[in-house]
Amino acid sequence: MDFCFVYSSGGGAGDWNAIDRIWQDSMPQYFRNNLLIKFGDIFFNHRSSNNLIKPSYWNNTDNARQWLFNNTNDNSLFETDGLVLDVGTSKIVSFITHHNENMNGVEIIQEFDRLINDEQILDKFNQIIVNSNISNAVTFDIPNLFKVRTQVGNQSRNLFSENGCRQLLIEASAKYANYTYNGIGQNPNLLLTIISAHWSDEDIEQYLNLLNYNPTKLAIGGLTDYRVAEFSEMLVRLNNLLNFSNYERVHFLGSGGIRKANIITETLGNLENFSVDNTTAYNRAIDGNKRGTSMSGYYDYVSKDLIRINPQNRSRILQLHSEVPNNRAYFSNEEMTDIIDSILLHQSNNTSHNTFNNRAKLVIHNFDVYRYNIE
Repeated sequence: MDFCFVYSSGGGAGDWNAIDRIWQDSMPQYFRNNLLIKFGDIFFNHRSSNNLIKPSYWNNTDNARQWLFNNTNDNSLFETDGLVLDVGTSKIVSFITHHNENMNGVEIIQEFDRLINDEQILDKFNQIIVNSNISNAVTFDIPNLFKVRTQVGNQSRNLFSENGCRQLLIEASAKYANYTYNGIGQNPNLLLTIISAHWSDEDIEQYLNLLNYNPTKLAIGGLTDYRVAEFSEMLVRLNNLLNFSNYERVHFLGSGGIRKANIITETLGNLENFSVDNTTAYNRAIDGNKRGTSMSGYYDYVSKDLIRINPQNRSRILQLHSEVPNNRAYFSNEEMTDIIDSILLHQSNNTSHNTFNNRAKLVIHNFDVYRYNIE
């Protein structure tokens, strides 16, 4: 099972500028070939903005690979065949709910659909797929609102729980998939057709019957909110219905950590057509703040444990790094010493381009630990 590096998966400009700065010298070839980007990260504003669309990118960007090259200066990204284009539609739902706090589920779906139509978002999405030579594009859906967190209180809502919403969501997902299928020249091999893990067997069968094509690749969404105890049972149910081995590719969107990714292979087998992503590896690397009241985290290759980076844990982290079997660690012991010491500086209000660069290297390390434990 392949593991994708999620480009622009969160955090601030300082961290992403650092990812771009160190890309050429530090990004493993494996992740250049197994990369996930989000349409919404390119074209949608933060929810607090007055407008959903970023006009400068919307008007001047028609190729996602060119956008990646402009950021990283990496010519190889024009040629990779493993690039996944996710939709990033949680930004649309977050934008709607931020500006319309009292909308119910049906009204949110209606407003989502209005924005899709009025802004001609699917037409832009189709253009990006074709111009960027994308062969793994996730089809549009309306994400369940439990995926959209607020800054205060971690409030969440479950859109599916409201009367009348479930059917509308299924119909909308099918409508958007059909529109994209037609807009890219009716080639299903370019699409990772979205299926929510929360849909019942009957929901999925209805959805597939609404499609104007037979999917050859699938994207399985809605995974992060499944408890570990329920995760394997859900996978078995979906596989019994869909028979994943019949598809050219099955991508598990946002598995929610190493343990759940391991459950996928333990339950279904480590199939060559499987791939997975999650942003936990990234988020833990940039947890640390300048005041030192929160700390970035180092993942250990062997135990899979997350160890917070502080002066007390420094020696332990470096010892564990030196003990990784078969010299498998991506960064050398000397490089990791520099990374850890730089992050300690960052967390002591001594930030610089160098400390941000080393946070970016920790992001790569954490992703590589995930890859090591998932392959």
